[in-house]
Amino acid sequence: MVYKLAKNNYILSTKGRNGGIKLVMDPKDINLGKLLDITEDNLNIVECFSKENNTCNLTKRCKLKPILNEALISFKNKLSEYTLQDIL
Repeated sequence: MVYKLAKNNYILSTKGRNGGIKLVMDPKDINLGKLLDITEDNLNIVECFSKENNTCNLTKRCKLKPILNEALISFKNKLSEYTLQDIL
């Protein structure tokens, strides 16, 4: 995660004895929804969201998947309403 945050210019990572990490951006400019997108490779909350590992027999007629997908979108949208400053 540190690598991804450094690569996307959220933090500065310094190696060595006096090294560490520090925020590069102001917390008010760090959107939580965008942070989620950067740090999470996979938000497959159920098996059928995966294109590679889906062995569910109900995939083609499942009525739950669109509901869960809508909930996931709502979750991401809600997070996007806030910044790091809001939770500090």
